[in-house]
Amino acid sequence: MIKRLHLAPVLCSLCLYLNSHQASGFDINGCVIEPFTVCGGAQLSGSNLTDANLLGAVMTGADLKGARLSEANLSGANLSGADLTNTKLFGADLSRAILFQARLVATNLGNANLSDANLEFADLEGASLLNTNLRGTNLGGANLTNAALAGATYDGKTIFTTGFDPAAAGMITHDNVDSP
Repeated sequence: MIKRLHLAPVLCSLCLYLNSHQASGFDINGCVIEPFTVCGGAQLSGSNLTDANLLGAVMTGADLKGARLSEANLSGANLSGADLTNTKLFGADLSRAILFQARLVATNLGNANLSDANLEFADLEGASLLNTNLRGTNLGGANLTNAALAGATYDGKTIFTTGFDPAAAGMITHDNVDSP
């Protein structure tokens, strides 16, 4: 009995460690979390995908509400129409990702790399994009109401919704449009 009581905290700590340090190739609700996975409409709300490698994944229409994807690799992923409301994407790599008509309301994208991403008609109301790389990003038709954009970088290739003033939002321009 004493050994069980002694081992329980160790096992619990191990479970917490494994849950927060996901390796690729694991399955959540039928979606294999690995590069180039195809999981359209996946139900991943509330999942801990911190540091996950989803390079080039196709997750159109996925439900990722409240998921934790901080530091995840979503470079080149297709998340068109996905619901990422209140998702943690702090420091994530979303370069060249497709987030066309995605819902990113109150999402934390601070320090994320969204260079050359497509966020056309995305809903970013109340999202945090502090210090985010938006160079070459298409934000045409995107809802940026109450979005925090201070320190976010953009360049001559970045496309904004008509009438949006990046300087007034505290964004920083970079003249060298070739750098990521």
